[in-house]
Amino acid sequence: MEKNVGETIRNGVIGVLKGTRDIAVGIVDIVSTTTVKALEGAKDIEAAVGPIIVGAIKAAGEIGADLTTVAKNSIVGVLKGVHEIGSVTLDVIRDTAHGALKGTAEIGGDIESVAKSTIIGAITGTRDITVTAEDAASEAARGIIRAISEVGGDTSLAAKNAVKGAVGGVAEASGQLTTVIKDTSKGLVLGAAEVGGDVVTIAKSAVLGTIEVAKEIGISAEKAASAAAMGAIEAAEVIGGEAGSAIEKAVTETIGGIKVIVKKPFKKE
Repeated sequence: MEKNVGETIRNGVIGVLKGTRDIAVGIVDIVSTTTVKALEGAKDIEAAVGPIIVGAIKAAGEIGADLTTVAKNSIVGVLKGVHEIGSVTLDVIRDTAHGALKGTAEIGGDIESVAKSTIIGAITGTRDITVTAEDAASEAARGIIRAISEVGGDTSLAAKNAVKGAVGGVAEASGQLTTVIKDTSKGLVLGAAEVGGDVVTIAKSAVLGTIEVAKEIGISAEKAASAAAMGAIEAAEVIGGEAGSAIEKAVTETIGGIKVIVKKPFKKE
């Protein structure tokens, strides 16, 4: 079954990439259709979506296509397909993001750049379903960190790109910017804790990435940094102990030229 799904998605994605139709729409459609067929009668949805997203990424790599575009739209397609069959759970989002990064690593692609597109895809793909942009970003972030820790990638760079993707995803899907930033940062830190990663470095990288993208698009870097720091602090409260204290200290210093100030309780804008 997995082999058949992999071959179907490979042929479909390559056909879209070599064809004349709109690539984004074409990939979403072929991945969504394949997902629906693959899930018919499947007992484990999370396990079933893995070969689909990996197959799409590998197909793109095979012909030298833009992995970031394929990753984003493949994730949208998977989530659309799952939604047609049943419920898009947080586990599905996390595992789909994980698969996108693992597939990228297997073909030697730029996993740190794909991390950004993965977050955008997760937010965009859940736009019309009950999962919020905040939850989508948070769970995708956890999947990203888990995948990158498994393949030995640069988790700090991936964290920076993930929060940048969160901002881009909200711009496309019209969500709540500060809360999405907060929850993405929280997801990154919790994801790092789950795999025994450097939670302090990930937390600081999330804040730094937020500051960088805020400056790029002309929003308040101070407010964006505060949101990212609050997410890291919420994760620190879950983690506890010395690591939790170290996270809180690290994200309330001057980062990227910005003195990060967190006011509790954090309020949505």
